[in-house]
Amino acid sequence: MAGVRFSKVYKRFGDFTALNNLDIAVEDKEFLVLVGPSGCGKTTALRCLAGLEDVTEGDIFIGENRVNDTPPKDRDIAMVFQSYALYPHMTVFDNMAFGLKLRGVKKEEITRRVNEAAAILGIEQLLKRRPRELSGGQRQRVAVGRAIVREPKVFLFDEPLSNLDAKLRVQTRAQISKLHQSLETTFIYVTHDQTEAMTMATRIAVMNKGVLQQLDTPKHLYDFPANLFVAGFIGSPAMNFFDAKIRKVDGGAVVDINGMALKIPQSKVATYLPYDGKSVVFGIRPEDIHNPEFQPQNITAASVEAKVDVLELMGNEIILYLVSGNNNYVARVDPRTKFAIGDKVSVVFNMDNMHIFDPSQNAENPVAVR
Repeated sequence: MAGVRFSKVYKRFGDFTALNNLDIAVEDKEFLVLVGPSGCGKTTALRCLAGLEDVTEGDIFIGENRVNDTPPKDRDIAMVFQSYALYPHMTVFDNMAFGLKLRGVKKEEITRRVNEAAAILGIEQLLKRRPRELSGGQRQRVAVGRAIVREPKVFLFDEPLSNLDAKLRVQTRAQISKLHQSLETTFIYVTHDQTEAMTMATRIAVMNKGVLQQLDTPKHLYDFPANLFVAGFIGSPAMNFFDAKIRKVDGGAVVDINGMALKIPQSKVATYLPYDGKSVVFGIRPEDIHNPEFQPQNITAASVEAKVDVLELMGNEIILYLVSGNNNYVARVDPRTKFAIGDKVSVVFNMDNMHIFDPSQNAENPVAVR
């Protein structure tokens, strides 16, 4: 088993910088997820680790070994791709065993490893079938099994669930999480789906434009995003943002959004008072906007008048698209809510979970104020 380290890694394709000073240390047996929008550099990072791309600058370590110049076959990693890449003329058993046969592993050992991997993945009954006889989820499990039998130090997954339907994604996601627990091996997983990242990862590395934005646990990323990009990327529906100003009033402070004054909790006033009179970005998650009839107890509630523009009934919750003045935002409210499209309603913001971002240093990606 081994950890992985990216040390000041750059990857350039001509004038384009795909990885910009990437610095990540992955602990042994950790499940790290690289997440971000298309083109952010997450797959490039994985390919550099696998040896499928050469780094332009910096170093990559697997365990204590620098692997920049190590051929892919000697890095002791196994990779599961977005495409299943199974040999159509071979059975499931032979697909899983093929790499071991090339390495000269004894027949008895191959049989043991394939049967153990098949048992872990629940595909023992499929070993004699060919890929055309399998569903998409079954093919993906075979691709994972092919990686397991190699018993590598590190598993790499490149968006392995993107070809599956929604229900199958949820099932396979759980299977991969249980697989990590049973194998106790380092997993590095690439996805653009923040739900996958939040539900599977030990830690998440959020990337954008080749730059690491934040590396933290799922809960800490959700509760304390480092900047506007991370705040907007983590969470679904995304966090609401409003152009605002901080104003000092009567020994306290408010967030002023075009004349709509939201009282800041007393515990946060000292943090935000230095921004008195300054322009900031105010953030609030949809799940922190409530129907007053069903709001949680003991929260610092700021009442806001709004008009219901769109309503989405989800069964266990209702998603409201609201308008207050020139501001459009989203709320996730209790399913007992009786609002209708066009209604003028009152909602409450849970100001205990408010976020403030300072655009003065970086207007494109304001930094969170803590």
